[in-house]
Amino acid sequence: MRLIALLLIVLAGLALRMDHAWQGPDENLPDSAAYERIARGLHEDGAFEQVGPGTPAHPQPASNYSPGLPFFAGGVFELTGSDDVRLVRILLALISTLAIPLCFLIGRRLGGDAAGLIAAAAVAFYPTLITYSGMLLTEPLAGTLIAGAVLAILKARDQRRLLPWAGAGLLLGLTTMVRPEYLWVSFLLALALVAIEIRGGFGHAIRPVAVMLLALGVVIAPWTIRNAIEYERLVPLSTGGGQTLYSGSYLPSGGNPTKVMPDLLRDNPVLLAEIERQNVRSGEGPESITPERVFGLLAAQQLPHMDTDAALARLGRERYMAALRNDPAGLASYFWRKALRIWWRGRAGFMQSDTGRMIHWLIIVSAITGLALLAVRRRPEFWIFGSIVLAATMIGVVLVASPRRALALWPLVAVLAGFGIRTAAELVRLELQRRKRPVAIA
Repeated sequence: MRLIALLLIVLAGLALRMDHAWQGPDENLPDSAAYERIARGLHEDGAFEQVGPGTPAHPQPASNYSPGLPFFAGGVFELTGSDDVRLVRILLALISTLAIPLCFLIGRRLGGDAAGLIAAAAVAFYPTLITYSGMLLTEPLAGTLIAGAVLAILKARDQRRLLPWAGAGLLLGLTTMVRPEYLWVSFLLALALVAIEIRGGFGHAIRPVAVMLLALGVVIAPWTIRNAIEYERLVPLSTGGGQTLYSGSYLPSGGNPTKVMPDLLRDNPVLLAEIERQNVRSGEGPESITPERVFGLLAAQQLPHMDTDAALARLGRERYMAALRNDPAGLASYFWRKALRIWWRGRAGFMQSDTGRMIHWLIIVSAITGLALLAVRRRPEFWIFGSIVLAATMIGVVLVASPRRALALWPLVAVLAGFGIRTAAELVRLELQRRKRPVAIA
């Protein structure tokens, strides 16, 4: 019966995703459009660049984007001899649907079939994941990969052999190619895994984790080597860290990155004057004023002898250090607001409605409950899930606090929510049974 329920959930989730993938978006998000253009650049010119119709006059450098999704789309273009994005969307929808049975399998390990079904349903019917299937975005793809990596780690711990750890590392490497911040997430996860097994001895704890990290490194090494040659410095995956660090360090924004550019132009009239002068010469209009263009001019103004990304990273670090020295309480409050921005609201469409917010909050609260129950019961899965969620949150808090960071982790959130709901329901049932027991009369 529960297998039938899972099958129905998977088929419904697949149908919803395939419909959006086939139809395409009413309005393509800027990141999705950029990934399409980079994939076309790989297909047409063999270059990791934005090309083709719709390319802005002042585009964000292609190197700021993670390479995994453009390479996937570009590979599909090469195999089919066409740059039809619909086929790519359909394949991504199929991959993202795999997260549903993966969540069931992980949830069943944690709390039985009921927990697995709740987790599967939370992924299958979460509106934003379905909507994003109509675009080229990294979150649904990363969610499937990270869920697969966690399941592989759990199974590798059961088998006590090194080869399965290599499989987990390969999945983490693919996740990192899709979402570069998962390089740091993987390092914190590795520390947690060592801590779990350290009682068995240092060698026992370190060998499987070393194999996992080695496999991760094998996946990203070719791109890292290419970047070292291209940029003459160590760039493991992408160059967007400086811009996101600078945006994230702007405390007056309250964590909202869209407020940074308007404030910069208001407080630095020299920048606005330079843009207007350039636009008079080129004939461009106000639509040419993008964050990437403004940040690039700011970096050239403040640190003219440095690479743009490195200059923005330095400016961001200096701003954070100044805030830490002058107003540590204010900085802590800012970080807290950014953490809430990541987790405490859904994104886009229905999830912005009152009903959508309530559903999102219910899942998040249930997930927190599930994580707390794992901790109380001293289960090792607490450290696996906790390290991933903590690392991703910390990265978002320091850089740009977007709800899309939570969306990439939604399969794991759904698993924790399923475990939390299932365990809480079982505890309530046991308590009611205890109260209904007849009281012995002396």
